[in-house]
This record gives sequence, C-alpha cells and structure tokens, in this order.
Amino acid sequence: MSSLWSNISSNLVEDSLRLVAWDEGLVTQSIAQNKLWPRALSADAKRDALGWIVPKTAPQNKLSEGTFHGTSRALTQVFDLIQTRFNSYFDVINLQPSLPQGITTPEEKRRLYQWSPGPDSGPDYDHYPPHLSLIPKGSKDDFTQAQIFDRMRLLDSGFVLASIIPDKIKDFVYGYPDQGATIAQIEQRNHDLRSAKKDIYAEPNVGDRKDWYTDEMFAQQSFTGNNPTTIELAKDWIDKFKTVAKEQNNKKMVQLLTNTDNASLYVQDCSHIREAVGATADTKLWVQGKVKGEDRFACASVTLYRLEPKGKLHPLAIVIDFKGNMEKSVVIFNQRLHSSDKGDQQTDWPWRYAKTAAQASDWIRHEVGVHLNDCHLVEEAVIVAAYRTLPEDHIVYRLLYPHWLKTLAINAGARSTLVPHVVCDIIGITPEQTYSYLRDSYKNFKWEEHYVPKDLERRGFPVSQINDEKFHNYAYARDIQIMWFVLHKFVLAYLQNGSNGYKSDEDVANDQHIRDWCDELRSDNGGQLKSFPDIKTLNELVDTVTMCIHIASPQHTAINYLQEYYQSFVINKPPSLSCPPPQSIDELKKYTEKDLMAALPINRPTEWLLASHIPYLLSYRVAENQNLVTYAISQYHLADENGEDGIKEASRKLVMDLRSLGDAKDEKGNRVKGIFSKISDEMDEGFVEYKVMEPIATAVSILI
Repeated sequence: MSSLWSNISSNLVEDSLRLVAWDEGLVTQSIAQNKLWPRALSADAKRDALGWIVPKTAPQNKLSEGTFHGTSRALTQVFDLIQTRFNSYFDVINLQPSLPQGITTPEEKRRLYQWSPGPDSGPDYDHYPPHLSLIPKGSKDDFTQAQIFDRMRLLDSGFVLASIIPDKIKDFVYGYPDQGATIAQIEQRNHDLRSAKKDIYAEPNVGDRKDWYTDEMFAQQSFTGNNPTTIELAKDWIDKFKTVAKEQNNKKMVQLLTNTDNASLYVQDCSHIREAVGATADTKLWVQGKVKGEDRFACASVTLYRLEPKGKLHPLAIVIDFKGNMEKSVVIFNQRLHSSDKGDQQTDWPWRYAKTAAQASDWIRHEVGVHLNDCHLVEEAVIVAAYRTLPEDHIVYRLLYPHWLKTLAINAGARSTLVPHVVCDIIGITPEQTYSYLRDSYKNFKWEEHYVPKDLERRGFPVSQINDEKFHNYAYARDIQIMWFVLHKFVLAYLQNGSNGYKSDEDVANDQHIRDWCDELRSDNGGQLKSFPDIKTLNELVDTVTMCIHIASPQHTAINYLQEYYQSFVINKPPSLSCPPPQSIDELKKYTEKDLMAALPINRPTEWLLASHIPYLLSYRVAENQNLVTYAISQYHLADENGEDGIKEASRKLVMDLRSLGDAKDEKGNRVKGIFSKISDEMDEGFVEYKVMEPIATAVSILI
C-alpha cells in the first residue's frame, strides 16, 4: 500500500483528503461530546429567547478553537440539521405535512394556523412582523404540541449554531493587516483559494475579476447584482447634490447635473435606515462587538448615478452617511465624470472607501429588507391568511399551494437561527434596531406598487421602453417584466378555466372566501398588511395571485441566488464597517489604503467566516423537482388526469413560454439560446453573465 501511494503526486494525495463535508454521524457525535446540544429552557429562559433577537441566556458550552475550513463545513451541516428539525416539527403537527392529514374544515385550519402573539401579549411577543405561531393556542392539542416543541428543543436550536463557532479560528485564510496585508494580497489569496477550489471557494465570486472594484462593476451591481430591485429616479436628491457640488466648488459636476435630463439620474437610497431603526439624525449607528476592539458600524448612504445615453450606469457621488440633511453629511464626488474618463481608480482610496460604505448600507437594505421582509415575511403572511380562509378545493388555494413548499419551516428556522446568531453578529446595527428595521419594512411594504410593471415605472424604467438601448444593461428589469407577463397570462387562464373558475368581476366580488382572505391579511388581529388590496374584480385577483407567485419564485430567486457570487468575496460587499465613518469631507479625502483596510473585517476571522458563509448557505442550486419548469409540466399532466382541459391548455402554454426563456438543445445536441441568454448577451462586453432567472434554475417557492 505504501508503494502505491508513494507513486501518486502530493497534490492528488492532498486532494483525496480534502474535506468536502463532515460525516453527519461524526458531527452529531461531536455535538454530544462537547455538550453543545440544544437545552430544555426554563420558563424565564423561553421568555428571554422570545423577547430579544439575541437572548441574554448564552450557550452553556462553546468550542474554544477550530479551523476556518472545518468550522465552515460544520456551519453548513449544523444549519441543515437544525432546518431538518424544524421541517420535522412542521410535519408532525401538520403545519406543513409531507403527507396531507385531512385537516380540511375551516375550524380545524384556523385552530392550527394561528398568528404569532402581538405586542400586547407580553413576553411571548418575539418582535417580528406577524407570522405563523409555532405553538397553536387554545385547543385540546395545545399541550401536546407544546410538549413536542419543547422536547425537540427548537427554541434553543440556534444556540447550537452559535456554539460551534469557536472563540479562536486557528487558520484564518486572509491573515491580518498588522502582518502587512493589502487589498492586492486579499485578491491574490482569493485567487489562490479559487484555483484550489478550497472551502466555499469552489464556486466563482466577483473577486475573480481584476476589475471588481471599478466604477463599472460597482454600478452594474445595481442592475444585475444580488439587489437590482431598488435603484430609482433621483428626483429631489438632484438639487441636494447640486447644492453640495456648488459648496465644494465642483463646477464640472454642477454643470453635468444641470445639463443632464432628470430622467437619467438615479439613486440607491439607504437614507431611510436611521428612521427605520428608530435612531435620530445624530445617532451613531454602531453595535459593540463581543470582543474588545471589534465594534461594528453602519451607515445610511445615498449613491447618485447617471445612466448615460449608451446605457452605461456611472456613479457620480456618494453620501457616506445621511444625517437628515446634506450639511451634516459627508458627500464625495467622483473625479471621473463619465464612464469613459481616464483616471487611476485603483488608488483613489477616498472614493473606494465611499463605494464600500455604500455597499455596507445596501447589505442591510438587501438582506434584512428586500430579502427577509419583502420576500420571506410578506409571503408568509399571505400563506397564513390563505390557510385560515381558503378551502383546499378553492381555485386560488389550488393554484398557490405549490408555491408555498417549505417556506413556513424555512422562515421559522431563519427567525430562530440565521437572524439572531448570524446576521446580528455581523451587521452594524443592534438586535433591537434590526427588529425595528424589519417591522418598518413590513409596515411600509406597498403591495400593489411592487407589481412589476408599476414598480419599474415608479423607479424610472417604463416597461414600454425597457428594451431601448438606454436600458440594455438592466437585465434584471428586462427579464423580470417578461416573467411577470408569462405568469400573469397563466394565472388569468387558470382562474378563468379551472373548475369553479371566475367568469366575471361579479363572481370575484361575490366570493366570500376571497373577501375573508383580504380581510385576514389587512386585519389588525391578522396579517396587518394594510396595503394588500381589497379584491373586487377579476383583474385585481389576477394581479394579486401573480404577485404571490412572483414573490415566491422569480423575485426571491433573483435576490437570493446571486449572493454567493457577490458577497462571499467579503470586501466587495461587507455587512458592516469596522471603523466609524469619517466625520468630514476633509477627513475622507486623506484616506489611504490603510484606512480602507481598517474598515474591513480582515482581522476578524469569525466575522469574516459568517459574512462569507451566509451567501454560501443560501445559494445552493435548485433541485430539478423544485423548479418552475417542473411545476408547469406537472400542472399540465395533473390537469390532463383530472380532465380539466382549460388548465391543461394554460399549463401547456406556460411550459412553452418558460422553455422559450431558457436555453435548450436542438436535435443535434447544439445549444439554442433562450430569450434570457440573448438579453444577457446584449449587455456590454465584459459584464457578468446574467441568467439567474432561467426557468430551470428558478425555484418554485422560497425554499431557502
């Protein structure tokens, strides 16, 4: 045996020993040996855990040290194990059963699907927006279900994830700034890890690109990054920036802003963060780190862009941290007025810092607002209200049910684990402020304004012009509006042609179940989603149902599955700043590479590990039986079996429409590009391919 191995190259030997995943049995054995299991909490500890996002009751045991590589793998598997526990609980008490249990009467469903306790409930209030209560109250099964919940120790399961993150990481892959680390060294280390396909670096990330830090790549992320949904017309911001440009005697910028059509000036506006977290204009956004010297800071940035006639989005200015007015805020202007301007972008450290701050602001807006609230929590409210009001044979229930696969259990796991023990440990606002931001996002969610045609129009990207040259780089908008109309057409045909379908507006207006669904979602004692429409017409119902599918499927796919590419290379989009933002433009203009490095979590192994690993956890490829194409094909065959010719035809057209969007192969096996590939190809040369919404990669529901 030794002679055999002696003839194998050291690289092959090393590769054969590479840890791809921990053995599940060894993981559970290690948890037991180190006494890291979830605890049976006392009544006081339960109230504590429910009451705040980071419970005062700390894990009783914790690993003292571990490797970056081993910990990252363990995080993945323990997270999966915790989610499996939630799935099991939801299955056994019939909240999301793997096999239907015949709970069909309205009384049974309302007893089982209850809203979480509200602010007046005392210590049981968990400070999230309305969601499913995990222990239904007031029934003969109440005690049994509470026993199951306690015996599975679900309330404490998040502590297991926190416990396996060691106090000390022995082999941090990026070194430390005091050892001479530079941005170039971070880039090289990423290159080396990517070449070795080590740890989470088996998949591409934006750091693979030599131009990742440029204005071009920074701006394009607002069009095809992991948050391409919030860029909007600058409107009142234009005069604000113009005033500051005059004060800084930046005549060229004043002239550019004056001569540019307002319809070509856009912003990424995170100025709302302070108000949303309940902070005053002068409040410093920060959270004390668990280790001395590891405080984290947030900012409320505003980035001004100009969309040039040829479709290039170019950043002009950045408010580092908006404090109620421009006079109190630090505003920096790009020295390059146009995308074609020459200039050394690599060593313009003040501007690079400003872009980093803007990305840190957008991390909070995207992850906590756009992703967690606007998709997960809003969709959960729709699901709970529907379970409580719509019979299982109701046509809207039948249409939407497949788009709820796994969502309730996934959300419960996120509230218990990801938010308190990962997100809150890396962002620059406190746990209480995180709750506040979530509740503010939920309260201000405008349901109808988020319908794709209205949303694009409102933000300055009219659907009627979206294929013009000016917008050719905004592939998200071009894809999502096509997907919306494909789904809208299917929903209309399904609702009109299914058994008990709608033939007129009067049919909709007279449907008591639809009225109950709307009332449940809008009620103060229910979903509290005040913007949900009071549906009276067929068009209103079709729009609403299309929106439900849109949130669960293409929208969540678009803002979730690119996180690994853009966020696992942490310095591209850090979740917080490691130093306070500058307090004056003069201070910012003196920034060097050292200041930018100090603002990044490069000397914080645990923080880096969590920041790089969240996107990895949330970005696995969608299984074939859980994508949108499989759903459409399944609907076709089910309708055929049931003799529902109208739904069968609607499903056939949906399959054909989806097939036209994605790539296919001809009879000779050659690739035939679909519409989404062609849209991606039409972007400027050098941009990252954008096919995240390809139907075979689009999840049918919020699966993760």
